Amino acid sequence: MLVAVCADVHLHVTRLARVAALAREEGAEELWCLGDVVDALLGAPPAVLADAVARATDLCDLVLAGNHELWALQRGLFDAATAAAVQDWSAVEERHGVGLVHGSLDDPYLEFVTTPLQAGRLLRAAPGWLALHGHTHTRRLWAATDTAPHARKLATRGVVRAGEERLLACPGALTGSRPSWLLVDLRERTLEWRPLR
Repeated sequence: MLVAVCADVHLHVTRLARVAALAREEGAEELWCLGDVVDALLGAPPAVLADAVARATDLCDLVLAGNHELWALQRGLFDAATAAAVQDWSAVEERHGVGLVHGSLDDPYLEFVTTPLQAGRLLRAAPGWLALHGHTHTRRLWAATDTAPHARKLATRGVVRAGEERLLACPGALTGSRPSWLLVDLRERTLEWRPLR
């Protein structure tokens, strides 16, 4: 089963639509977004936030809540219908045996997974061979090690074959000057980061 994964859209819904189209061309059966569809700091009007939430809901099979959705809810930036929709989003999910979180399990909304120790904790909690997170805006790949509690950092170039390894990956972000997304083959246990041009 092929799955496309993206994160940290930050109102770039045109980029999200492009990922959805590319994922379909690749034969992906599902598209998962790991949070931060909106941006609570830009001062966008409620209609723009509502459009982003609606587009993500239409395009993605699963959308996690990120810290920007949490902040927008806390600050009353959404209209009532959008707030109700976003309140159904969770920051932590499991789908097809893959553990998904926006930030980390210690703080699903705000903690950045940037160290071998943090990655190791997420890997130990993962239900299967793969866990995915967003929030860092950086392509990352970690592998479980025998020297727990730490994980080992791996390169994100080309097709990565997991083999028997347990992996933790971040797809990067759809915001910024180098947007990227991730294509995962759950049956073949491969990951490939794709730049969005």
